[in-house]
Amino acid sequence: MYLHIGDNLSIPMNSIITMIHADSGKSHRTGISHYDAEVINVVPEDKIKTYIVTDDYVYASGISLKTLKKRIDEFYSILKNK
Repeated sequence: MYLHIGDNLSIPMNSIITMIHADSGKSHRTGISHYDAEVINVVPEDKIKTYIVTDDYVYASGISLKTLKKRIDEFYSILKNK
């Protein structure tokens, strides 16, 4: 299954290591500075709400962490009910 993270971009859910809320009051890159992966901005830097860390990249998304988590939870809820 894939997770839509904005700007017509979806990534495999099984490649997600973690998702980090981008603190809008601070430098956006602070939360991900210890990851060596290339950062792919899905939105302009001032619109970043969440970083999604995968095996290969760090994606900077304009979709909130709460919304992304809700999408994942809804997917697993559907699987569970089948």
